[in-house]
Amino acid sequence: MSMRSPSGFIRPGFDPLKNPDAPTIGTATEGDAELSVTFTAPAVVGGSAITSYLATARKTSDGTLTGVSGASSPIVVTSLTNGDAYTATVLAINSYGPSAASAASNSVTPAVQIPTVGAAYEGGFFAGQISTAGNGVADYNLVVGPLATAENSSKQWDNKNTATPGADSLIDGPQNTADMVADGNATVYPGAHFCNGVTSGGFSDWYMPARNELEVCYYNLKPNTTSNSAAWGGNTNAVPSRGSNYTAGTPAQTSATIFQGTNSEAFSATLAYWSSTEASATQGFRQIFSYGGQYAETKSLSRRVRAVRRVAV
Repeated sequence: MSMRSPSGFIRPGFDPLKNPDAPTIGTATEGDAELSVTFTAPAVVGGSAITSYLATARKTSDGTLTGVSGASSPIVVTSLTNGDAYTATVLAINSYGPSAASAASNSVTPAVQIPTVGAAYEGGFFAGQISTAGNGVADYNLVVGPLATAENSSKQWDNKNTATPGADSLIDGPQNTADMVADGNATVYPGAHFCNGVTSGGFSDWYMPARNELEVCYYNLKPNTTSNSAAWGGNTNAVPSRGSNYTAGTPAQTSATIFQGTNSEAFSATLAYWSSTEASATQGFRQIFSYGGQYAETKSLSRRVRAVRRVAV
């Protein structure tokens, strides 16, 4: 006896007493270059137990099929193309062969997934996205290092109060840090050398954030409910780009619990943090995490530093 698949073609050799019935399709959910599809096992398993399932994603534009086997629901189908729409089907397999395919799932479009602000990510915690071109298009995810290993409560920008060639970028923290490290040792540039020397979460590419990178950390990870000052806050390197300054209530206190108040990963609301951006021969930019101030200040003063790293989008 033969059985028709959902496409209408006769499936030679299909024996309803031996082959399983088709699974019942559930919901497809998009991920980064992947989808996850849920399903319910068939009530009729055929002549032997079901040994596996095959989930197949069909690209809507050209019918390309990508299949992944799994033991149970859900199954994640990988190696898909971000930006293209897909539907998924699932079939059950026992020792006699496969079932007919299930009905098709809902359509989903895989895309790069943005982590939740404050979530554990790439050796630290996701702090937001930056656009080094300043055009609102993210090219890096910004990662703030763990407080226990990536923050120091008292470091000078430098102790010589003379210009540091190249360390004046508002967005290129890696280059600013490299310029300081190249220009002097840890006695001369304590903050940059500390950040450059951090090894945490299996990564060693930490650095001292540039002014606009540090501002993204403040905007997304503000520890308290204090009103912001409207004198600062514009940041075209933020994603989304911000062309205007803060309001009293924006940014609000972060929704990431571990970064609120004095919790385990919170930035200090009482002391300022150095950025790696030089303001002048004798001053560097800092960020105050209670109300958002971005003052230029004498480099030889001791302030907090918190190392960050970038992950390309």
